[in-house]
Amino acid sequence: MKAIHIKECASTMDEARILIDKGEPVPFYLYADRQSRGRGQYGKSWESYEGNLFLSVVIEGGAVKEPALLSLTVGLAVAEALVKKGLQPKLVWPNDVLIDGAKTAGILIEEHGGAFIAGVGLNLNAPAGPTTLEDGRLINSVSFHTKKFEDPGQWAEALTDAIIGRLNLGEEAILPNWRGFSAPHPVGEMAK
Repeated sequence: MKAIHIKECASTMDEARILIDKGEPVPFYLYADRQSRGRGQYGKSWESYEGNLFLSVVIEGGAVKEPALLSLTVGLAVAEALVKKGLQPKLVWPNDVLIDGAKTAGILIEEHGGAFIAGVGLNLNAPAGPTTLEDGRLINSVSFHTKKFEDPGQWAEALTDAIIGRLNLGEEAILPNWRGFSAPHPVGEMAK
């Protein structure tokens, strides 16, 4: 699958839409070193610390048999990749990946031009450890647990492979495996 690396953009999701409109052959994935206007579910902003992963994987609409399960599929792929690093992630419906009760990744799914864009924001290297944001949410990073710098480019490729691999397993394998990682929302998260 074609990989596109961008130094800086507003959002990899927006950049993916632009590339689709310009006729970039699908599938492809793109990741950026920095985002100036990263976003999550319900228009929430995504803190885009440099050194983290800002990834959009663009797949053909026909490759997804059950679009409602795509967010769960991507979350499961992220969780399984984190387990390979020795971490113990939890998935919170519909789109959060937590480590030690703190948000470590978020998933955003959009449809555009007959394709699906699966966005993943993954805190790899910053902040250094569990941190409380101004709005009270806790965030965490992979490097806090692995004790080493995590390469965003390697993670972009690994997560893209994991997402495509999960899609190829079929929908019937998603829910039972997703439930094995599921956790309730942290107290107060639903109200924010």
